[in-house]
Amino acid sequence: MPVPELPLGLAVVEPVPVLPAGGYEYSPKLDGWRCVVHVPGGVLQSRTGSDLTDRFPGILESAAALGRVVFDGELCAYRQGRLEFAALGYGPARRRAEGIAVVYVAFDLLGARGRDLRLWPLSRRRERLAAVVGAGNAGVQLMISTLDLAQGQEWISADQAAVGIEGAVAKPLASRYPLRGGRAGWVKVHHYDDVDALVLGVTGSPTLPTALVLGQTDQRGQVRAVGLSGPLSRTALVSLAGRLRLAEGGPERASGILSGLPGADDFAYWPVEPGVVVEAHADRAFELGRYRHRVSVVRAKPGQ
Repeated sequence: MPVPELPLGLAVVEPVPVLPAGGYEYSPKLDGWRCVVHVPGGVLQSRTGSDLTDRFPGILESAAALGRVVFDGELCAYRQGRLEFAALGYGPARRRAEGIAVVYVAFDLLGARGRDLRLWPLSRRRERLAAVVGAGNAGVQLMISTLDLAQGQEWISADQAAVGIEGAVAKPLASRYPLRGGRAGWVKVHHYDDVDALVLGVTGSPTLPTALVLGQTDQRGQVRAVGLSGPLSRTALVSLAGRLRLAEGGPERASGILSGLPGADDFAYWPVEPGVVVEAHADRAFELGRYRHRVSVVRAKPGQ
């Protein structure tokens, strides 16, 4: 069977509250860009199918030194030992000028020596991956992993989040890689901080909001919109009941960047009068004045 053909559908990693136990491989969740390196095709393919080859010219060359391989993994940018997600968006010249190193961290081997390995169990693919990558080179490294649940849980902490490790990923050792992309039983657990945020507006209807536009005070003391919450739980809705008052004027438009990664569509929301503060869980992916991932609202704070 030949190596996987482009474009490739990638295995999905689904969020869960806790790491599962028994028969899993655990690895850190790095704050990078998910990417397939396809040496036979001469392409770096993003999770969404975009061609990243020209943006990271050294990665394909480094991977080709390891053979005619097809990797799944993360493109990671390092500045002084810390992962810096935003630097992946810089051009090669700017990265060199600022001393930023980009490394591809391979966590799966999908093809090698003219063979498609996706139907092999993860444990066997991982063994072959370690043999192919070995000690790695300047551009390609092997993702660390463990079979020890306790060690996997150590990656879910504030200290790890501070250097760009967002949490941990768990994968069944018997899992095959989905041939068309999709579910493979892979799950992830993020580290979250408890934060307070001011409600600036709502999506859906004012009486039954589906999400909240959230704000926080910046270093100048001004309130800025920092993100759109995820869907609201029943507990959050009950705590907000009767608390929100529409501001004057009609609905407004907000940039899609508030609701996730760049490229998201703009959306409409209803501004509300200031005063309601909510408790929320947010990860450390905060850049350019906003949360990169949607924030999970717990409840409205009493007395606000």
